[in-house]
Order: sequence, then structure tokens, then C-alpha cells
Amino acid sequence: MKQGGEQGVRIGLSAVVIALRERQAVVLTTHAADGAAALPFGPFDPARDRTFELALRAFVTEQTGFPLGFVEQLYTFGDAGRAAPRATPGPDQKREVSVGYLALTLDAAEGQTHDSR
Repeated sequence: MKQGGEQGVRIGLSAVVIALRERQAVVLTTHAADGAAALPFGPFDPARDRTFELALRAFVTEQTGFPLGFVEQLYTFGDAGRAAPRATPGPDQKREVSVGYLALTLDAAEGQTHDSR
């Protein structure tokens, strides 16, 4: 039940995934809808996902093709208006909370990519 001024919360999880390629650390990216490189990102659904980490592991593997090893939560962003700073708050606007992670995965084969589109 929503109470005075409470608009709901949408939780997103993102990861900087580090892999090794020819003994060099690389950051794995996915392709956004517009074709730009993006970090793996997915929503947390409390009705479906038991924990943030399990949700993160599932969608990062789906988006990159790589299973995660070590995972560490780095920071949580939740300032009001962060997702759309110029937007006018309305009664249906949800607060955006993003949880950032650092994750490690196995060696990335040279030239191997994974298109999540």
C-alpha cells in the first residue's frame, strides 16, 4: 500500500564484468538497442528473484554468454530524479535505484562477442 507521497521503487542491477583476453584485463559490454556499447543491466523483480546477486548472475550470463565468478556489490544510487533529472515528478513516477557490481569471469576468447539484442 502506497503512503503519502510514496511513488514506488524500480530497482536495476548493473555490472562491470572483468575478463582476461591475452593476459590483459578487459571489460565485457553488451549492445544497447541503439547499437552503442553498454554494461550488462537488468531489473530486479522481487516476485521472481530471490536475491540481487542471483538475478545479476542470471541476466549477465544471458547478456554476455559468460558465467560470473567473483561478485562484489560496489555502490547503490538512489537520488530522486537521477534517472530523468529534467523530468517533472508525477504521481505515477517511480524512484529509480541502481545497484552497481564488480564481477570477474573466465578468460574471454579473442574476438568473441555476444549480442543481446
